[in-house]
Amino acid sequence: MKLTKGERRFLMTLMTVTQKMLDVSSAPSGRVGSRPRKRRSGADVALLKKEVRAALKRKVPVKEIADELGVTPAYIYQLRNHYT
Repeated sequence: MKLTKGERRFLMTLMTVTQKMLDVSSAPSGRVGSRPRKRRSGADVALLKKEVRAALKRKVPVKEIADELGVTPAYIYQLRNHYT
């Protein structure tokens, strides 16, 4: 079966895009959620929530709170929405 010039070009484009996707997906990601999870006791969680609420009252940016306490910004937003 012979392919036309347009079909060959389409297949080459498809192969190139697929190869780029494979190269990107195999690279390690630097996401915040990729660090190991920590187990906290109930007392630690209560203290953490208290610190988050105090920082939010002082108008500290969520990103700074998350970096300082070692949690994700999504968790800070979840607490903020729950307590306000």
